Amino acid sequence: MRDRLRRGRTVVWCLAFLMILGLAGSVGAESVILQVVPPVVEISAFYHGSEVTITGTLPAGHQAVAEVVGPVGQEHLMRKGRRGPLWMNVGEVTVSGAPSLYMVMSSTADLLAEASPWGLQSLKKDITLTGVPEKETGKFLKQFMELKQSEEIYAVLPGALKLTPVGDGRLEVTGKFWLPANVKPEKYKVCLTAIRDGQAVEQQCVPLAVQMIGFPALLMSMAFEHGLLYGILAVVIAIFTGFLMGYLFKGGGGH
Repeated sequence: MRDRLRRGRTVVWCLAFLMILGLAGSVGAESVILQVVPPVVEISAFYHGSEVTITGTLPAGHQAVAEVVGPVGQEHLMRKGRRGPLWMNVGEVTVSGAPSLYMVMSSTADLLAEASPWGLQSLKKDITLTGVPEKETGKFLKQFMELKQSEEIYAVLPGALKLTPVGDGRLEVTGKFWLPANVKPEKYKVCLTAIRDGQAVEQQCVPLAVQMIGFPALLMSMAFEHGLLYGILAVVIAIFTGFLMGYLFKGGGGH
């Protein structure tokens, strides 16, 4: 009787162990994998923007959304208004909670519809405005988003992610986005989210660094660490440029 109980317990433990292995395997199969190339974007004196590639995998039967998000901070803008027949600055507006960079891509256009939890509409709930009349908040927020899009700092790219079956119940994800020339040297985050039935199932995030090198890095370091020397150098460069432009235009007019 004791041997039979011992054998029964052994069978139970073996079955439990196999179930744990099976669950671990299924979790591994469901995981989202993401890679960004290049992981570091370098801003040199001749930087005019850079293309970044996203690759990864996710479980079959899912759609995908990828987001590139910068640090949240504050911005100070001037609000224009009409004073008599003229348009002029009538006050300062402080924008809080807006990321310094936001780009979103999807595998299908409907994932970035107006009511979806991704895209520019998802940012509005976290952004606060100070210095704007309450009745004009929605209008100013819309203009703020349009400004960021015109600067290519915010971008919505429906259908920019391509999904390709690769076997083993997996899908390969590929996509590209463009970092504009005016991107700030900061640490950004790229996140790939697996979507099923309109709901986020799993997400993987990796860092993306943007850093200055060469002469721009030297100028930035000088501005922060040697302010007086930077100011003198800026004045010298401005004077030299003025003399050079004057000489060129004067020479051209003489002919």
